[in-house]
Amino acid sequence: MQQRNERKDAARHRELILDTASQLFHEHGVEGVSMHQIAKSAGVGQGTLYRRYSSKAELCLELMADSFRRFKAEIGQYFEQAAEAPVRERLAGFLDRILGYIEREIDWLNAIKPSAWCQEDQTNVYQAEPFVYIVATLKSLLDEAAENGEAAAGDAEFAAFTIAASFNPSNFYYLIKDRGLSIEEIKAKYIRFYDGLFFC
Repeated sequence: MQQRNERKDAARHRELILDTASQLFHEHGVEGVSMHQIAKSAGVGQGTLYRRYSSKAELCLELMADSFRRFKAEIGQYFEQAAEAPVRERLAGFLDRILGYIEREIDWLNAIKPSAWCQEDQTNVYQAEPFVYIVATLKSLLDEAAENGEAAAGDAEFAAFTIAASFNPSNFYYLIKDRGLSIEEIKAKYIRFYDGLFFC
């Protein structure tokens, strides 16, 4: 009974911490919120917070995992609705939605970047669920396009990996913040580039 209560307490703490962090991040931005502030606002001790999340980047990763699972469901609905559309159209639709997702989550992705993209001892972004899912989806679309003659046959797995790697959040942060491009301009450039690369 005691162990069950401890598990319930841990689950409540997790939900409370994630809900509090999400609210604070949306109100103040990821960079404007400290772990101390999250613990204080959630009403938990800093030790409790750090036992579960060793850094703000790790906390962001879990929040992003929840967000990406919802996004995957949206993509699944899109593919069901567009099942009869040419691969070329479905690939453009997928790229459009992935880029829109990155734009919505750019602050969190940028906060995750130092641990996910730069440090080998932290989470490997290439093995993370979002990256693996994007590569697999792109490969499936490119394989289908080659099989039905919409695109020339090639190394679909490498092409899918290269496209997914180009979604590095640092690229988007630079294009949006420094180059002043809108997300619609970025979407158009990405879609036009890859459409021209794979389709006649």
